[in-house]
Amino acid sequence: MSVRILPAAAAAFLGCGLASAAAAADLTIAIDGLRSDRGEVKLCVFSAETSNKAVFPDCVTGRPVKQGSAIIRGGKVVVTYSGLKPGVYAVASIHDENGDGKLGTNMVGIPTEGIGVSNNPTLFGKPDFAKSAFEIAGNTRVAITAKYFF
Repeated sequence: MSVRILPAAAAAFLGCGLASAAAAADLTIAIDGLRSDRGEVKLCVFSAETSNKAVFPDCVTGRPVKQGSAIIRGGKVVVTYSGLKPGVYAVASIHDENGDGKLGTNMVGIPTEGIGVSNNPTLFGKPDFAKSAFEIAGNTRVAITAKYFF
């Protein structure tokens, strides 16, 4: 009888490992409305669990779980990040037209380069994590439209 329990226990153990691996999801981010193909788009994926939501969308101090850049083609960018566990996330992006690696602003702090966040909320001031948040429970696609103030 113990011979039958051992294989069943091993199968249950292996099944748990497979379930955990299957829980990881892909996040595809599609950004449109970019006014030119100059420069690149910088992206950051923030997690409600591990990122600093209070400083969203600051990719330097916000501890994003994924970040990178993408080449613009035809005013659009599509990027996929793999291996995200289920949870609540938000995405921030900038169109770094001048290639200096940061968001350009005028002397009063208004962005001079394009910005975008998940859920495309109306922006009056700094974007809010809560308004940009979405849930990942499996492979997920997020559409962002770049916004320009100048």
